[in-house]
Amino acid sequence: MIKRLFLFVFLVAGALAANAQTADEIVAKYFEATGGIDNWRALKTTKMAGTMAAQGMEFSATILNAPPNKMRVDVNVMGQNLVQAYDGTTAWWINPFQGSADAQVMPDEMAAPMKEQEFQSALLDYASKGHAIALEGQETVEGTACHKIKLTKKDGTVEYHLFDTESNVLIVSRTAAKTGPAAGQYTDTFVSDYQEVSGLMFPFFMETKLKGDSIQKITVSAISINEAMENNLFDYPKK
Repeated sequence: MIKRLFLFVFLVAGALAANAQTADEIVAKYFEATGGIDNWRALKTTKMAGTMAAQGMEFSATILNAPPNKMRVDVNVMGQNLVQAYDGTTAWWINPFQGSADAQVMPDEMAAPMKEQEFQSALLDYASKGHAIALEGQETVEGTACHKIKLTKKDGTVEYHLFDTESNVLIVSRTAAKTGPAAGQYTDTFVSDYQEVSGLMFPFFMETKLKGDSIQKITVSAISINEAMENNLFDYPKK
């Protein structure tokens, strides 16, 4: 009886060891499931069109991204075009609701999130960027079992990324606000409705929540990749 018990414990331990995954394996499976790591490395630009919903209002929007961290967001608000952009050096905006059609340097508090954005996923070739990852067990997200990966960036910033244990795709990214009234608090960005775009899988729905309350939703209608983009789309206009 004792021999059988030891044999059972040995077999269970062996099965658990065989099924155990490392953080690197989980991240690798994510990139493989969404198009392959070489294809993600080859990504040059993205253009996303859709709608943004926040504070009970909905707006049409276009989002452009280019390496290493250039970004531009055009939002139509009551027939007026509101622009927010970052050219890698200066974060700027055009806000006609402030009585001017001229580009202005964005206030630091608003600029910080844009400046922190990276074109590539921070998890892509993370070690070469000076980042580190660790597996922190599992967490259930709205009934879905997820692997929980802790990402510690080179500057000490900590993020958490949760991957579906079955499909291997990203379900939630958890990041802490650095400025504003929510500074230090973590927000969860839920991503879903993955669709293929030229061989890569992108989420077509994103919702950001703070303490369970929805802050913003983005519903994507179209994505195009690797389009040529002129620098003046992102550059702070010189007066």
